[in-house]
This record gives sequence, structure tokens and C-alpha cells, in this order.
Amino acid sequence: MVIQKRKKSFALALLLFFGFSTPSFAAIEFFGYAKVKPTYYSNFDFDNDRPDTATLNEGGWTSGEHLRSELRLGWKASGEKWSIMMQAEADVIMNKNNADRSFYAGATQGDPGQPNAGGEFGIERAEFNYSFLPQLKLSTGWNIRALDIKTGGLLFGDDHPFLGLSGAITGNLNYELLYIPIQNFSPIGQSLPTVEDDWRVYSVKFDYQLGKDRDGKPRSSFYSENALTISPLFAFSDNRGADGGNSAANVYYYGLEGLGKLGPVKPSFEIVFADGKFDDERDISSMAAFAAIEFPINKAFNPYIAGRYTQGDDDRNDNDVEGFVGITDIGRFTPLMGMDGNILGEHLSSGASIYNSPLYSFSPDRAVGGNAYGGISNASSGNNPGQKLLAIGAKGELSPKFLYKAQAFMIWYDETDNLVNVKNPGQNVDDYAGTTFDLQLLYTFSKNFSIDNIFSTFIPGDGIEDQVNADDPAIVNMLTLAWTY
Repeated sequence: MVIQKRKKSFALALLLFFGFSTPSFAAIEFFGYAKVKPTYYSNFDFDNDRPDTATLNEGGWTSGEHLRSELRLGWKASGEKWSIMMQAEADVIMNKNNADRSFYAGATQGDPGQPNAGGEFGIERAEFNYSFLPQLKLSTGWNIRALDIKTGGLLFGDDHPFLGLSGAITGNLNYELLYIPIQNFSPIGQSLPTVEDDWRVYSVKFDYQLGKDRDGKPRSSFYSENALTISPLFAFSDNRGADGGNSAANVYYYGLEGLGKLGPVKPSFEIVFADGKFDDERDISSMAAFAAIEFPINKAFNPYIAGRYTQGDDDRNDNDVEGFVGITDIGRFTPLMGMDGNILGEHLSSGASIYNSPLYSFSPDRAVGGNAYGGISNASSGNNPGQKLLAIGAKGELSPKFLYKAQAFMIWYDETDNLVNVKNPGQNVDDYAGTTFDLQLLYTFSKNFSIDNIFSTFIPGDGIEDQVNADDPAIVNMLTLAWTY
């Protein structure tokens, strides 16, 4: 009898052990794409008489004609309350060093500190979610997060590490809280304050759907056909690595975003104010705004008109830092004006162009230099001249497989006092920076293969000609061969 009881106890112990130690399996779905981009860059310095300077894109440094590959493999799994997603990516300029093996700048053959380790294929994005309640979802990882990417993209959008809470408070009100450690440097072998050179962002955003009740139902027949979402937002940038790591800046961003559909048109807008200080009492005070109307006439013709504004600084030598700098300008990926490969969203910076907009940004964030407190790589200048941009464009389907988008941007500087006129020394730089034109054609041969071509040019205005004493158009021509699965 005792032996039998011991056998039962042993069997129960084994059951409990394996029950708790056996992993919980879930179906995994694989997905991905392979994009090869034959690309031609020319005259980012707006001068035919000078050799082109290398510029930066997602694959690295390049100039002239080149091949870039963007190769991504992803997998995801989910359950009733949880989900995970990871994507590995190699994004390289296809030359012998980069495509055949890893290449490190400054490496010499046989250098043990610079190994050739393969194709630099690593986790590019990851996201992990768990929903405790409809009102409370925990999210973390390294993935795209944004505050205003649906409208003008003036403030923030990027794939940084994050920790967030989000949920539906009611059927017509959602929220998201984010903590984003953009920089978290800890030099090896040095004793430094724990926040030395770090840059952290804290944000909260609410989405309120006008015309819907607490259950998410339209309040009237009018709101059954029309919808408008209003989104107040706030971000605090605790930037200990500002001004090249020589200073620190605390910046508060307050904003309001709106978009939706009203009758035959789709309006969208945003306004953002920046207020803060450097630790030496230099005052940060600036603003930016965006407004647009899209007219969806039919599938073949959807025109739009839009305006984008960032305040400029009028005196780089005073203590008032007035050039608007967002956390990361994400204009390139906004739905209305954005285009993944147009010239204004390329890296018109790092010596390649006097216009000085960094990668993804539509604004001249890095022009002039100094008083840096944000932007991509924390290198944008509060002394920048700002921008007034008027855009007109149209997009549509010429057939179910053939899509197009065409647009023109007319760009003025907001302030020119900090810009240097080399064409006519001593005179003010003209405020008209130039005109850009983009044409995108996309043909889908099947659900797994498409060809996309973007031709884009930046025709310099008198404002750029004054600064470089040349007026030759800059050009991007990018072909994308895309396989998706």
C-alpha cells in the first residue's frame, strides 16, 4: 500500500515537473522581402564643376551610381494576449567589401580587431506585446514608434528601443505612454555619472475620435460617413548628449495632431511647440506646423495640397535658440508627402549639400551648426534657418497593378541671417531655397514581385545659389526590384 502511494506521488511529481518545464509552443509565421535598388546620385552639392562628395544612406556611404540591397527576414508568433515579432536585416551597398563579407572602415588585412564576420545580418527590429486588459497593453523592443508620422512628421518617428503602455480607455479614446532611451552610453574603463551623454525621451499621446460615443459608435448618421481624430501629445527630451556631448538640454514639446475625412476631402494638421533650456541657460523656444487637404476624386486621381513650416533662428550668437529641431523629423515616411527615396528625404548633409537636411528629414535641421539638441544622431542645429514648404501633388491607380505619385515642393528659408552668402559677400542670402520634383511609378507583376522607379530632382533657388555660387540641379534616380513573401 505504501509502495503504491509512493508510485502515485512520484507520477504526480513527474507530471508537475514536465507540465511546468515544457515550453509553450506556438505557430511561427515567417515573412520578409528582398529589395535591390540600382540608384544614381548626382550633384548633391548643386555644382557640376566639383566632384560629388559621398553621402550617407541606409546602406552606408556612397556617391554616383551604386547598387544597394535591403534584405529582411522576419518571424512572428502570437496567442490570446501576447505577440512577438523579430526582423533580421542586412542593408548594404553592394560592392566586394560589403556584399561578399563584412567590412569595417579603417580595417587592414589580418587585423584581429576588425574581423570579417559575414553579412552583418542581425536583428533590425523586434517587438514584444502582452495585453493585460483592453486598457493596458505592455510593449517593448526595438521597433518603429512615432508621435506624428500620420501627418507632418515634424516631431518624432524612428526605430529606437522603447518601453510602452497603451490601450483603449473608452471606445473613442486611446492612449500611449513611451519611454525611449535613444542614447545610453557607458564607456568601458571610465568612471562617469550614470547619465553621462545619455538621451532619453518620455512621451504621452491621446487619440480622441470626434463624433463617436464611449462605445465607439457614431453619434449620428453624419459621423457614419465622416470621422476626425484629434490627438494631443507631449514629449520631454532629457538630452545629456546635446551640443556634441558638451552640454545638456531639457526640451518640452507640446502638440496637437488631427486627421480624418469630412465629406469629399481628407484634412490633416499638426502644430508643435518646443520650450526648454541648455544647462548654461541658453533658451530654447521654437515651433513647427503642418496642414494638408487631400481630394480623393477617384482611384486614378487623388490630388493634394500641403504646407509645412519649421521656425528658423535669426541670430546664432545670442542665447535664444529658435531654430526648430524635433526628436527625429520623419517627413520621408509620412503618408501624404512622404516617398521612400525622394531627394529631400535623402541625406543632404555631412558636406554633400549646403541644404543640410539629414536622412529622412524634410527640414534643413543641420544647417549652420551649433546649439545641437536633437534630430537624427543628435546632430541637428538650433541655429538652423527653418523652412516654409508648399507642396502640391497627386497619386492614384492607373490600373490595379500600375500606381503613380507625382509631387512638387517649393521651399523657402524662414530666416537667413545665419547663412553665408559666398556669391555676393556681405549681402543677405535670398530666402527661396529651391524646388523639388518627385515622380514615382510602381508596377506589381504579382503579389510577390514589383518594380518601382523614383525620379527626383532638387532645382536650387537663389537662396542656395547665393551660398554655393552654382545652380546645377541635384538628382536621384532609384529603381527598386522587390520580392516579398
